Amino acid sequence: MKPWSRRSLGMLLISLIPASAAAYDHPLDSSAIRNAYFLGSSNSESVKFISKYKETLPPPKTGPYIAEMEVRTPFAQVVVSSREHSIGYSPMQAEQDYKKDPDTLQVRIQVRYPVPSPLLPPLACQGVNRMISVQDCFHDFGFRFSQSKDIQPIRSYGVPIHSGNDNSWLTAGDVWFTLRAAEVTSAPLRVTVSTPDGHEISATFDLAALR
Repeated sequence: MKPWSRRSLGMLLISLIPASAAAYDHPLDSSAIRNAYFLGSSNSESVKFISKYKETLPPPKTGPYIAEMEVRTPFAQVVVSSREHSIGYSPMQAEQDYKKDPDTLQVRIQVRYPVPSPLLPPLACQGVNRMISVQDCFHDFGFRFSQSKDIQPIRSYGVPIHSGNDNSWLTAGDVWFTLRAAEVTSAPLRVTVSTPDGHEISATFDLAALR
């Protein structure tokens, strides 16, 4: 008999996850972390899973805009971590990584600037590899997270996206916010961004339908 591969075992365990398990879940127990680990080990299943946590938004005719919004629940974070560490990664390592920051929900917002644009990020931000805070380079934007009330993030950072012939001109960025999962309920979460030119863009993620 052939030994079980990570992928084949993962597919078996994924098939055994009951439909009732598909709900916003925190904190995660060892069983949930293991399920997320094996889900992340399957390329096709993990792509399908992660797509439910992401919204792609159309660009406006002018001005900076929000290209994508994404939420990552604790379960989704383990799925992504497993997917990104496909070689030599184990359920035990996945659980150890989860316990480093166990009770958080992440929100990613991709900001893009049309080129040319008079509203590009400040020159001081050109060439940076990471923003310690979103306010470093996107202080002209407003970010709001709400359910029945506003939820304040506990931290943020930014990952610049460069373009140009020498790939050194900052024209976009993924900005990340971390929320306390204990402050987020299993209900629709609304993410709203105000742009420097007065536009307001929103997306709603129904956490009751997301694991």
